[in-house]
Amino acid sequence: MNSLFHTSSGLKTSALAALFAAISLSGISETRAAPDINGKWRTPAGAVIQINTCGNAPCGKIVSFKPPKGYTMQNTPDANNRDASKQSRKVLGLTVLWRLKPNGNSWKGRVYDPRRGFSANATVRKKSSSTLEIQGCVRVVFNVCEKEVWQKAR
Repeated sequence: MNSLFHTSSGLKTSALAALFAAISLSGISETRAAPDINGKWRTPAGAVIQINTCGNAPCGKIVSFKPPKGYTMQNTPDANNRDASKQSRKVLGLTVLWRLKPNGNSWKGRVYDPRRGFSANATVRKKSSSTLEIQGCVRVVFNVCEKEVWQKAR
């Protein structure tokens, strides 16, 4: 029998073992755990987002920001929200990253931008111990995506 699976030849057995080893190793690299992103992160606009575990996944909440003129952090409303029923909720403490699920070496979920008042699909990648890359994408006629780099806050 002249089959790859025929074990009478040491060469064919070695080739089969190498094939299974390659498949196993590629599976390991595909299932790398998403990195720990917990901590405080500063956005380019100066807001600080605290990422902690919420249930069994990370989520991010606004813990500090520069309020608009005439407001304080405690009384700034989510006035730009496209959903009128949410425009009176406070920005301080607002969840802006949620439904995060591991996706290889990143996280996929949702992100909300209170400056623009809309949410988008998000990809969160830890670029280094001190930087996170957040990419938000909304579907218009095609996907429109924007990236921000958040810095570890002290």
